[in-house]
Amino acid sequence: MRALFGPAAAPAPPSLRYAALRAAAVFLAALAVLLPGEPAAAKVDLYTVQGVSVDESAPSAAEAKQAAMADALATAFDALLRRLTLRRDHGRLPEPEPAVLEAAMRQVQVLEERQSPVRYLARVSVGFHPEPVRALLHEAGIPFSEAVSGRVAVFPVYDWGALRLLFEDANPGRAAWAGRPAANDPVPLVVPPAGDAAMPAANSAAEGDRARLLQAAARIGARRALVAHAVYRLEAQRTRPVLEVTLRRFGAGEAASAETLRVAGRAGETIGSLCARAAAAAAARVQERWKRANLVAADAPAEPFVATAPLGGLGDLIAVRHALASAGGVRGIRLAELARGRAVFRFRFAGGAERLRGVLERQGLALERADSSGWTLRPLDR
Repeated sequence: MRALFGPAAAPAPPSLRYAALRAAAVFLAALAVLLPGEPAAAKVDLYTVQGVSVDESAPSAAEAKQAAMADALATAFDALLRRLTLRRDHGRLPEPEPAVLEAAMRQVQVLEERQSPVRYLARVSVGFHPEPVRALLHEAGIPFSEAVSGRVAVFPVYDWGALRLLFEDANPGRAAWAGRPAANDPVPLVVPPAGDAAMPAANSAAEGDRARLLQAAARIGARRALVAHAVYRLEAQRTRPVLEVTLRRFGAGEAASAETLRVAGRAGETIGSLCARAAAAAAARVQERWKRANLVAADAPAEPFVATAPLGGLGDLIAVRHALASAGGVRGIRLAELARGRAVFRFRFAGGAERLRGVLERQGLALERADSSGWTLRPLDR
């Protein structure tokens, strides 16, 4: 790879140039999986649903297991469609026949299982092929988003009277966010570890110290920060608590935004349970907002694009490839040409150039017209 980014060398024969291009493409694909410190977006598999729990009984263990696996497949598929689509469309999601589900299934991984002669319990992960899922949503006329965000660092501030907590062990809000089950959500929400002196104090996070928050986010490989500021209070003349959670987002080159949600306590509910429900509701709000911003119409035609990315090194090549792969609606990505200082990518996108520009900006790339037939991709921070 040194020759690609070092001093110019004599032109290689076409066969050698092709071999070098092919080797570079294979190497790039391997690095996208193996290199540490790469953006979390590269590891998100939207089409795999993790940790589906099933519990079925039947006259025999074999029948119970068969029924459980069929239930897991249907449950996982429904969860996948909900992950890709907006809440407003969940009432009209397609319900395909079992044979269609089996054809769409890519793999099943059994994580835990227990069984008796008449009962089968398990926790499984199910992966699906993207194309059949897209086809079903196209048929139903339901828009969807396949965009994946880079990591977002979550700072859960918790106010209880005069007490304000963030990284302290006594913070039930932080415990709730950190205890959320792993999922291949479009926006990976990560709580930074405690004990890092570079992390902001509770007051600093609550007051929206943008520079400090983004600096702290960068330490865990995130380009954006989310402050989830929960205020615990008792409503007037009532004994049940309420959590008011204000979500404030911060990103490089982005205007800060905020919204508030209110989660009322239930009779006999613990503060841990209330915080867990609030964290789940806030996380769902973040995912919904991201999908809405990256939605692609079900009937949008896929157009071909050719884009050249200037390169300063191998890291730029990997970063551009990851950004394209994470951008919703961008498909069929191919490294068409690789030379010293630049790479040419070919891909398809449904939604038009203006829509593509906005989608890529959310991945940290600027799309600029180079000529009548091509485009240039440039990192936004340059």
